[in-house]
Amino acid sequence: MNTKYSYLLMAIFGLAGVVIGAWLFGGESEPQSLDEHIAEVHTNEAGEIVYTCSMHPQIRQNEPGNCPICGMDLIPADDNNVSENPNSLVLSEAAVGLAEIETTPVISAIASEEIRLPGKVSINWNNSSSVTSHLKGRIIDLYVDFEGDFVEKGQRMASIYSPELMAAQQELLETAKVKNQNPTLYNAARRKLELWELPISTIDEIEESKQVMESVDIVSPVSGYVESIFVDREQHVIAGSLMYQIVDLTSVWVLFDVFEQDIAKISNGQNIEFTTASYPGRTFTGMVDYINPMVDNARRTVEIRVQAENPSLQLKPNMLVEGVITASNKEKQLLIPRSAVMWTGTRSIVFVEEPNTEEPTFTAREVVLGERVGNQFIVLEGLGEGERVVTNGTFKLDSAAQLADKLSMMNRTPGSGANRSGHEGHAMPENTPSTTQDHSDHQTQHASTIPEEFKNQLKDVVSHYLSMKDAFVESNSNQASASATEMLNSLSEVDMALLKGDTHLEWMRFLSELTTHIKEISGNPIDKQRAAFSKLSPKLIEVVKHFEINGVFYQQFCPMSNDGEGAYWLSEQEEIANPYFGSQMHNCGETITKIEF
Repeated sequence: MNTKYSYLLMAIFGLAGVVIGAWLFGGESEPQSLDEHIAEVHTNEAGEIVYTCSMHPQIRQNEPGNCPICGMDLIPADDNNVSENPNSLVLSEAAVGLAEIETTPVISAIASEEIRLPGKVSINWNNSSSVTSHLKGRIIDLYVDFEGDFVEKGQRMASIYSPELMAAQQELLETAKVKNQNPTLYNAARRKLELWELPISTIDEIEESKQVMESVDIVSPVSGYVESIFVDREQHVIAGSLMYQIVDLTSVWVLFDVFEQDIAKISNGQNIEFTTASYPGRTFTGMVDYINPMVDNARRTVEIRVQAENPSLQLKPNMLVEGVITASNKEKQLLIPRSAVMWTGTRSIVFVEEPNTEEPTFTAREVVLGERVGNQFIVLEGLGEGERVVTNGTFKLDSAAQLADKLSMMNRTPGSGANRSGHEGHAMPENTPSTTQDHSDHQTQHASTIPEEFKNQLKDVVSHYLSMKDAFVESNSNQASASATEMLNSLSEVDMALLKGDTHLEWMRFLSELTTHIKEISGNPIDKQRAAFSKLSPKLIEVVKHFEINGVFYQQFCPMSNDGEGAYWLSEQEEIANPYFGSQMHNCGETITKIEF
């Protein structure tokens, strides 16, 4: 009994303490937890928290978990209809932190970027000299018979026997006897030998010895390295025959390939720095002195020439180099980071943080972009200097905008309600890789955030695509169907759970379109298969660039396919093998760009 009485007294005193504490400190409440915030903002009329999927808004559950369609984590649903702007999203500070949203101001600055160019060292042909035979005869001996040898000016190169030369020597000796009486005749005979580039010392030796030489030496007119030898011993030559090519390597040319999209950024007189693997840590410099007016049709590049001094002869012809040239605009322009832009093919969307709001508020806005300059885009219309744009967490905001039926990347007509049922009513434009190459990669987080395991799984998908392409080259409809089935199976085995955040959302968008086009290939006639292949290829090319799949690929294009509208495909070989016409026009097409990661 005493024990029970003691417990009762302790309970009474504890309860009294709680009441007194509440009375004394009731004016101060504990900070609201994230769970409490979710419960407050995301509950339905019955007071239950509603969870949904950012990619499949038709999913509605009363408890957290994974989406039954894609496996993504479910998030609390929110209407976000608090702001005066019907397209604004109002978030709590906790939600901004969870979404890892970061913003960057729009700046006005001179846009500049570093353009990296592959190149190769070449001979400066302005410093090249030819050693030729000025008369007809037979080569007796070669004193220089190895390409790469260095020769000094005046060094003998070969000896030649020539009846014509012997007659000219005899003429000199005869006129030398009467040179005081007839100096004109003597000087003419001597001048003939000089014009044949016989050394003065040799001519003097003939005159002093009064003997005709059966063979005379041919000497080098310059100092340099023997680039080529065109004669052999005992070979008969005629007047004008090329015998040696000699080059001076103290100055060289470096030839760089500039891709089409960068041609406008290059001009004569620009300085360029370049490096070579042969001399790690060493940087060489030169100046652009020539730009080829023609575009290489196979590689879609323009060759530029840089002259570089090479006094120590470290730069050797045919050595591979990598150049870096800085291209800058002359006037200030509005610039935003490329990670701020979501590209839909025909529209560019950014999320702008609204100023002077009680809670963080963001609004989607269409902008008109200029060229991409390094990691930035030039803004032509839609933004003002100082406005803050979202540079991290853009896809999370876009998903929230889609859920709330507001302006977003996939929703051009907010308020129509089409977005409530997923992607209904919003067909994505057919993005051609050639026009989205500079824009698609800005949606990808840094390549280091994409697991290698995921890349390897995607590479298996690409390998089945390449097998399908080869089947179309051979016009083998059955093999194309089989490869499509294998590609679809490989695609289903890609573990999207390896991706987190924005990259997961990006893959979900690609997955739906890839699956649709692959299914259209299986079991159809070859003309319908190729039509579906023309839709599949741009998307797969975009995936390869977007997720930086390891390997070397070539993006190729045929202007005659698809009823004259043209179509793309991906290949591991630079040589054209057209999958849209097979043997009918096997080599029709061209390589647009090389993709290498």
